[in-house]
Amino acid sequence: MHRITLLCVGKISSDWIAEGCRDYLSRLKRDALVDVHEVGASKEKDAERQKKDESLRLLSAMAKHEGDSIVLDETGERMTSAQFAKFLQSVFDAGTPAEFVIGGAYGLTDEVRRGAKKTIRLSDMTFTHEMARLVFLEQLYRSVQITKGTGYHH
Repeated sequence: MHRITLLCVGKISSDWIAEGCRDYLSRLKRDALVDVHEVGASKEKDAERQKKDESLRLLSAMAKHEGDSIVLDETGERMTSAQFAKFLQSVFDAGTPAEFVIGGAYGLTDEVRRGAKKTIRLSDMTFTHEMARLVFLEQLYRSVQITKGTGYHH
């Protein structure tokens, strides 16, 4: 069974996003052990201090993780769903657990990006950090289905 950690900032406050995340996590149970680890959102009012505070929390959690950290960030490499499936399969084939990192509302510091093996983007568009979690889980599920050849991805 493939081990994946999704490391993200804060809890989901929107019921419909939370329901979507639960749905994809449930679907993924058959093929991967996905653990969602949430670090607390910063209470800082200043955007830069908030980003720095949350990034320090993420770095601390990343340091405890075994395996490769992959940051999801708007500055990352573009991938199609098929390319992501191939990348994910190479991570699985290496036999190391993967950790995907999603920042908070103001993103991530360069230090977090440098601490990752790879940085990829979900889209050229910007999503809320809650939406990014849902979109990532759908893409994770899609990539597993692509690899299995189920027809979920057309």
